[in-house]
Amino acid sequence: MPQQQEQSGFVGLARKWRPKTFSELVGQEHITVTLRNAVRMGRIHAAYLFCGPRGVGKTTTARILARALNCTQLRPDGEPCNECQSCQEILSGRSVDVVEIDGASNNSVEDVRRIRESAKFPPASGRYRLYIIDEVHMLSVSAFNALLKILEEPPAHVVFVFATTEPQKLPATVVSRCQRFDFRRIPIERIAQHLVAVARQEGVELQEAAASALARKVDGSLRDALSLLDQAIAFCGTHVTLEALAQMLRLVDVELLFRTTQALAQRDVAAVLKLVWELAQRGYDGLEFVEALQEHLRNLLTIRTTGSAQLLDVPAELVERYRSEAEHFSVADLLNFLALLHSTQQAMRYSSQPRIRLELGLVQMALLERAVEFGELLQLLKSNSGRLGEPLPQYSAARTQHSTPHPTSAASPAQPAPAQPAVQSWESILGEEDPALQAAFTSGALSVRQEGTSLVLLPSQPFLVELLKGRLPALTARLRERLGISLVLRIESPSAAESQAEASSPLLEQIEQRLTGLLSAQRLPLISPAPRQRSRTE
Repeated sequence: MPQQQEQSGFVGLARKWRPKTFSELVGQEHITVTLRNAVRMGRIHAAYLFCGPRGVGKTTTARILARALNCTQLRPDGEPCNECQSCQEILSGRSVDVVEIDGASNNSVEDVRRIRESAKFPPASGRYRLYIIDEVHMLSVSAFNALLKILEEPPAHVVFVFATTEPQKLPATVVSRCQRFDFRRIPIERIAQHLVAVARQEGVELQEAAASALARKVDGSLRDALSLLDQAIAFCGTHVTLEALAQMLRLVDVELLFRTTQALAQRDVAAVLKLVWELAQRGYDGLEFVEALQEHLRNLLTIRTTGSAQLLDVPAELVERYRSEAEHFSVADLLNFLALLHSTQQAMRYSSQPRIRLELGLVQMALLERAVEFGELLQLLKSNSGRLGEPLPQYSAARTQHSTPHPTSAASPAQPAPAQPAVQSWESILGEEDPALQAAFTSGALSVRQEGTSLVLLPSQPFLVELLKGRLPALTARLRERLGISLVLRIESPSAAESQAEASSPLLEQIEQRLTGLLSAQRLPLISPAPRQRSRTE
């Protein structure tokens, strides 16, 4: 018969290293300073509301406050001594003056009624009787109404501390009678530093990169980070490395993320599909990969827009690699990738085949037309304004007629020219605050003809037709605002002969190709999630 091992009395790191004073709380200085001063000055409120995400110190702060209020040897700075009888009883959970209640399982009117009856009696040994109600948002409406009376006229010796992760579910009448403190998510750097310090005192060597990976995994919760550190020590022993941690937590390899963006930059669809196959073979979850890729693209976007790595939460050895990788993409490309990736993520949540949805989204990202900045095209027009080719047969002649005061330069009697100031006024208004149209007017690729109360826009290139269609309502409103009259704007598409004549200019061909790419890049092939089917019981 195998010998049974005796229990070692092991205590998890999250409990062992729970803070015992206000100064030991990590990342909540805006709350600890206020509470410590209130205790020191004797300005104690009847009810406190602690709000915030999980694992950031709400219940721990409530217990520290309870010890500080009943401590017989309170320190001058408002910290409990944790050595007197009252502090020891509260630390061990034996104090009758501090009652901790779980709001999820004690949420009825009868439970609150018992609290009201016991609150009438003075504390047994300390100065205050404290009721700490965790997950207070789980109380029923009737329970809140029963609690409201004692909150309106509380006894002088009673202090309520409510802790919740969902303060929006509390009635406004209850919140208005509490001092509210909002706990923040703890920054990644602070969590990583704390993990390294705890590991050092536990005799464990924790790499800084591994500590950062743990901190990014827990979403600002120090308690979850300590629990993961316990698991990492059990898996790795006394030497925790990033490689072993990635194997344990199934973290997405950063090398895989760089290979993905390289495939997108090269528009390599085959490489993208091989990456998805590799994800499946290595056991990665598709949604976790999408989240990691979103963070990866966010890092590239930060580098591209700010030119600095100060806002990145990555190891120092990866900063230069991110800098070089960001050079392959424009800001518009990265924004389009993030938008498409977000739609892919939503579609995967509702799909019975999330892998296919992931492949579809990545292939669309690889085939997405690269965005072209308008500034680049305007610079091209300015630098090559003298090499735009010969004037167009009809439209450029009409523009010459508009801009030339001599009547001998009229083009065609079938198209009567308006007066010079009127046309120049239309062109200045239409091109105002719109550099793309102003460049088109300047180069002769766009002109205006007046026909009674209508203005006919004469583009000489197909891409200008598409551009004007999207801006027609704004242009009409601008004319009405500036002139005080209503004009009808109409677009007259160029004929095939005119388009062929205009195509003789290599420069305009280049501009047309770039603008066509720009318009295509703005039309993202977003993947909408399947609509949720309502059940008959809803």
